[in-house]
Amino acid sequence: MNYNEAIDYIHKIPKFRRPLGNANLKALLGALNNPQDKLSFIHIAGTNGKGSTAAITAEILKKSGFGTGLFTSPFLEVFNERIRINGESISDADLAAYTSRIKQTMEENKAYVSEFAFVTATAFLYFFEKKCDIVVLEVGMGGRLDATNVIPDSLVSVICKIGLDHTQYLGNSIEEITAEKCGIIRRGGTVVSYPNGSMNNLISDYAKKMNAELIFAEQAYPTENGFMYKEKKYPLSLKGSYQPQNAAVSLEIINSLLKKGINIPERAVTDALKSVQWAARFEFVSDNVIIDGGHNIDGIKALKKSLLDLKCDIVLVMAMMSDKDYNTCIREIAPIAKTVIATEIQMPRCLSSDKIKEIADSMNVNTIVNNNIADALKTALSLADSGIVCVCGSLYLAGEARRIFRKNEK
Repeated sequence: MNYNEAIDYIHKIPKFRRPLGNANLKALLGALNNPQDKLSFIHIAGTNGKGSTAAITAEILKKSGFGTGLFTSPFLEVFNERIRINGESISDADLAAYTSRIKQTMEENKAYVSEFAFVTATAFLYFFEKKCDIVVLEVGMGGRLDATNVIPDSLVSVICKIGLDHTQYLGNSIEEITAEKCGIIRRGGTVVSYPNGSMNNLISDYAKKMNAELIFAEQAYPTENGFMYKEKKYPLSLKGSYQPQNAAVSLEIINSLLKKGINIPERAVTDALKSVQWAARFEFVSDNVIIDGGHNIDGIKALKKSLLDLKCDIVLVMAMMSDKDYNTCIREIAPIAKTVIATEIQMPRCLSSDKIKEIADSMNVNTIVNNNIADALKTALSLADSGIVCVCGSLYLAGEARRIFRKNEK
């Protein structure tokens, strides 16, 4: 099996597979001698901020000298991004080899799993055989029933910002979604949580039931080149008004590890915060182009605040998926733009650009439809003048825009 065959095979695995749940994944991992049982994890759930918090935490651990695995989803440009060690994505050759091994084991044991569970098993085996010291493990969706939740224990369970997303799977209320996220809390373990407002009491109740130590990150305050947390200034390379609070969660994760006797030098923390990168989160790909993958209402509100803080004209290039709360999201962000360019990704789930225009037009926002993404970006740049172009609404659009800008740089 070569790389292209591996990618093709993975994407043909069903997204959901009966029986639902993790019984087959446990059987598959058992046949692989349970690599997850021999790894140390920081397990991260939440609606927004999971990726940034995971990236910051992994960078601090890497700077501290640990062999650090990072498992995230989805990918932006290439599938390999989902499985990284010390910032390096799994190689094409390794991805092909591990995919072939997992496929063979799955078929021999008739332990057929979903696509995400298959990739999770691949990551566990890869991280174990590459001798990772610590793995930063991002939940795919929810927590309680997620494939990543087959791990027996974690150094720290992390609950990032919780909001309404994936309601068709996780529940229609914030309380139901919070309960699913809290499903990663381990008995007698340590929990670090984003300050989740009205859900703090519910998170506290779950932690008490599991006899787990719970730490809520306190308020972080943005500064010119970083943030202030607990009366101490830190640098931060990640832009966006929402990133200091994600960084504060990471600092509390690190404090929890320090209490467990894990050596993390202060210099490693500072250097990591100064250098960490996480694509498509208020990412400046040029002086006047921002790419942001926020695709639910909390993500859009955070993006809106960060854009307003720039105090300049904004041109939006926007696409969204039809299974998201697109009406609320478009109505939230479109009015801050002098022009919205509605576009589409070539995939069945994508909302039509005409629908984006219809919603924006209803609020008297100047809107253009252009379904050629490269051309839409050129048009946006020509309209921006001294302002900012912001690509937003979908991680799929973010990935495509990054590919276009990378190609233009060559």
